[in-house]
Amino acid sequence: MGFKVGVVGAGQFAKCFIPLIQAHPFVDEVVLAEVVPERRERFAKSFGIKKTYSTLEEILNTDVDAVAIFTQRHLHGPQTLQALRAGKHVYCAVPMAQTLDEIFQITNEVSKSGLIYMTGETSYYYPSTVLCRDKYNAGAFGDF
Repeated sequence: MGFKVGVVGAGQFAKCFIPLIQAHPFVDEVVLAEVVPERRERFAKSFGIKKTYSTLEEILNTDVDAVAIFTQRHLHGPQTLQALRAGKHVYCAVPMAQTLDEIFQITNEVSKSGLIYMTGETSYYYPSTVLCRDKYNAGAFGDF
């Protein structure tokens, strides 16, 4: 039995990530939460998503194992905290949060709960970044 992932927010990032999440061999189902009805319906149809919700609260009250947050930046911290407190693992687009206090709350919540939080820093996977990291690890740049 695989994971059930809830995607929160139906914008440009979600459009790129939904197919990747759906293609993961350990993911059985992807559901979607989006506040704009037209966008929610369009994404559900485009990506074959059978279950949709209009709020984060609704999706957190389901049996999803994790949520992937692709909402407006100012919502990342509060929504991440809400999801962690609801017992869900979280992948969140950058930035993690808007304030140091939110960041400390998130890290404390992760420590306390044992849940997984991942910041969606996609540049980590750029070919140029991977090449430089590999060269650095091989000692190509000398001592810093």
